[in-house]
Amino acid sequence: MRVFLFLASLLPLKPAKKIIRGLMVLFPFQRLEAYKITLINISTCFPNLSTDEKESLAKRSFVETACSFYETLYSLSRSPKKISQNILRVDNKYLMSQPLRAGGGLIISGIHNRSVDVLLQWINSQTPTVGIYKPIKNKIADAHVKKHREQLKSKVYSTSYKGVKELFKAINKNKVIIMASDQVPQDGMGEYAKFFGREAYTTTLIPSLANKTRKPLLYIGLFSASENSLKISCKEAPEETSIQSMNKTMQEMILNCPEDYSWEYKRFKKPPENLDYPY
Repeated sequence: MRVFLFLASLLPLKPAKKIIRGLMVLFPFQRLEAYKITLINISTCFPNLSTDEKESLAKRSFVETACSFYETLYSLSRSPKKISQNILRVDNKYLMSQPLRAGGGLIISGIHNRSVDVLLQWINSQTPTVGIYKPIKNKIADAHVKKHREQLKSKVYSTSYKGVKELFKAINKNKVIIMASDQVPQDGMGEYAKFFGREAYTTTLIPSLANKTRKPLLYIGLFSASENSLKISCKEAPEETSIQSMNKTMQEMILNCPEDYSWEYKRFKKPPENLDYPY
């Protein structure tokens, strides 16, 4: 699997993304279901934009999604050291380094900006982590991704009650735990909170762990530093830790570069009874 991924991502990131952006101009991706979901999400979250502005943002975002897919292929076949060489800078890195030096544990909440695996590779090069993830249906691919994410003494568990227990055990042992907080959780593992002005079923896990353990909470994401360069941005959690403050913080980070966010995911697929199903 690693050889296949390496061959599929032979070019370095910068020239590869230039080529992808050029090819996407010729490809009729507007017909794809993923693009239609992207446009629905952007229209939902940015109602004040004109139709042309919404379509322009959706197109730019979908092109960046294609670039981030290549980033993931590249990441899953390279070492953490190689990936770190592609990070131009880290904004507010002290928000991570200070708790790591203190050694009392840290909760990291990631957002789906660009490639999650590039972000994880960099974080795991700074410190071992314990995380949860949604297994891939293809068993060969899943085994490779899990092995790759467990480099440098990190551990990952499937998103389940067992995985949540492992996170709780790890943070109580003053380890660093990480999970994405902008995916729709399983039934019974979330509550509704506003995300870009619309009620969205949201995980309660990160706020719950932070409030129960009183460990520091950090929000983090991968962003474009320029057209072909990457940066990582860290943001301090608000003093009030709740699912609403979590969604608000993620929203603020997304607004820094909206086209970097993974809008092709059905974030509003579990609406409350008083709202329509947008997809």
